[in-house]
Amino acid sequence: MTEDFIPVKKSQLSLFTDFPLFCFSKENKPLLFKKEGEQLKNFRIRDEPVPNLFIRRSDRENAAIALYKTMNAHLAQTIFSQELVSTRQTLCTIIQEALEGPLSISGKMLQETIELLFKGYTEKTTIMGSLAKLSSYSDQVVEHTVNILSLTMQFCIFHHHSGADTKKLGLSAILHDIGCTQLPPEMTDTRTHLSDDEFKDYQTHTLKGYQTIKNSACFDPEIAMVALEHHEKLDGSGYPEGKTIISEEAQLIGLIVSYEPLTYRGTSRHMEPQKPFNALQLLKNEVIAGKYSKHMFVKFCSCLTR
Repeated sequence: MTEDFIPVKKSQLSLFTDFPLFCFSKENKPLLFKKEGEQLKNFRIRDEPVPNLFIRRSDRENAAIALYKTMNAHLAQTIFSQELVSTRQTLCTIIQEALEGPLSISGKMLQETIELLFKGYTEKTTIMGSLAKLSSYSDQVVEHTVNILSLTMQFCIFHHHSGADTKKLGLSAILHDIGCTQLPPEMTDTRTHLSDDEFKDYQTHTLKGYQTIKNSACFDPEIAMVALEHHEKLDGSGYPEGKTIISEEAQLIGLIVSYEPLTYRGTSRHMEPQKPFNALQLLKNEVIAGKYSKHMFVKFCSCLTR
């Protein structure tokens, strides 16, 4: 019986107006908690003990679409109002849903999210740069993803990439680490020291992400290749395959992926986050060693000086 139902996050209960919600009795039988079309009152959620609630599995796709539409509408509102903290928090929520849910549902709605961000950036040119500088209280993978997305779109707009290319790279940024959602959470904490065997397991997130995106009909093949290649290096020292010929999209995301932890989180327990200039100096050594494109590095540096 329980396999016919899917749990709902308590933080999102008020968004499920159009769908009935259920709880389970001690005998594990489903009980109607809220009727279809009825809205849960905020005071009820806040003041009364609320059991774990569920939607019917048959409602999953329609409920997910309704949830994304609500979140995207809120995102549009915060972008228009230039409420950067709220914009980032909403973006974190959308990305968390996308990473946790099936891409068959989230793929189409992520296109709308990117469209909103693209339009917001072109009309209010400081928004992505400001978002990239804000701290977040979200899960580390989600926080990292929002930072990569912000920096990627800042790069694209600064260098006048076409709208289509910017949106494709934005989706690549959101999905580059989707394979991490198939790993134990502790393995994705960059401040945790991994054994050699654990690091080999961690490296599989590139292959897992590639296969997940490739199996979805929502995305271009280039987006899957970014998930596969964003840890490859031009000198062949990267993973998972030690390639020396890497797509330009993956080169850009890979460069940003290397820069982001230096400035936002530090790369270990013993290294604090660096100032942008110091982080770029460290990254410059990697460029000189042949791991990254000098041309792309110079372009990335220039987009950070605005």
